[in-house]
Amino acid sequence: MSNNLNHDLETKIIHCGHNADSSTGALASPIYQTATFAAKSVEHFEELCRDFGYVYTRECNPNLTELELKLAMLENAESAIVSTSGMGAITSTILALVKSGDHIVSSDGIFSHTKLFMNELLGKFGVEVTFVDATNYINVKNALKNNTKLVYIESPLNPTLDLVDIKSISEVAHENKSLVIVDSTFGTPIIQKPIDLGADIVVHSLTKFINGHGDTLGGAAIGSKEIIDLIKWPSLPCFTGASLPPMSAWMIMRGMKTLDMRMKKHCENALTVAEYLSNRDDIEIVKYPALKSHPQYDLCQRQMNGFGGGMVSFKLKNEINGLTRDEASRKMINGLKLCTIATSLGEEHTLVQMNGENLIRLAIGLESAKDIINDLEQALENLV
Repeated sequence: MSNNLNHDLETKIIHCGHNADSSTGALASPIYQTATFAAKSVEHFEELCRDFGYVYTRECNPNLTELELKLAMLENAESAIVSTSGMGAITSTILALVKSGDHIVSSDGIFSHTKLFMNELLGKFGVEVTFVDATNYINVKNALKNNTKLVYIESPLNPTLDLVDIKSISEVAHENKSLVIVDSTFGTPIIQKPIDLGADIVVHSLTKFINGHGDTLGGAAIGSKEIIDLIKWPSLPCFTGASLPPMSAWMIMRGMKTLDMRMKKHCENALTVAEYLSNRDDIEIVKYPALKSHPQYDLCQRQMNGFGGGMVSFKLKNEINGLTRDEASRKMINGLKLCTIATSLGEEHTLVQMNGENLIRLAIGLESAKDIINDLEQALENLV
């Protein structure tokens, strides 16, 4: 295992937490597909239980440990814990940190399932949640209370791709002694590092860009050892039971090896597509943070290192060839031949879906940008 801090990120992604198998020399990590682990004695079993050793895969597994080491390294954090999905990470993290009578300030426009969890479940436990437009950090500051335990934000937001100023919000939250959680799934640590910007915890849906192949689910919470230990016991194994299967951890690590180069290709393709859409007369608005026309372009340069991410959202003009915006949007999407109508993001294929306000979201894949544009063009030109 290489722990050389001077190595470049691409090298550390591959080598951090990894050793050739000591018994066989296998270079690829074995898959520890087991529910239970054998102890050598009663005393050894007691030691394993006390020190979070390998006892039961719901609590700990070598594949999960390797993945967690890599994720903590990527986010410049002390510790990480992985879960069966992004929602498993979010719920386990929040349930570990709040109690009845606490208050949460959350950015509006967050992932719909996260909002459902906050509205439907946390309310039953006596936790109050206030949703605000967090694109202006003053709104977060004004919503803080003496009992605000957490500030929860996403950036970029889904599907509007508006940015939330992580540094400014972290500063006002910490003045109030509130913890900051950032869902950085759209950014990934290749583009932005929320902990370096002041956040306390980063959550990811590993299903998306970090895995990158659309073939397994996973989630992670990353932060200080003190906080992550609270999630490791008892929240994730006992409150939610959202343990990541060893095979899924292995598959995610396989995908992570190319994360750096894949993210740069996603971003390159997305910027090219966004620039193309911006130059069309039949498009009303294009949302992509790295476009100079994006109102938060300067924040993108600072917070996302100039990368815009792999997502592009846009809206057609109304009355294209006599069609309503809804009619035209549906016809255009149904006319795509290369892009696939599907949810999720961060995989090789370009995916497309539309929300109720006719905002079309493209999860840009790894195909040729020219071919993606040609597909969009033929579908737009056929709006007759």
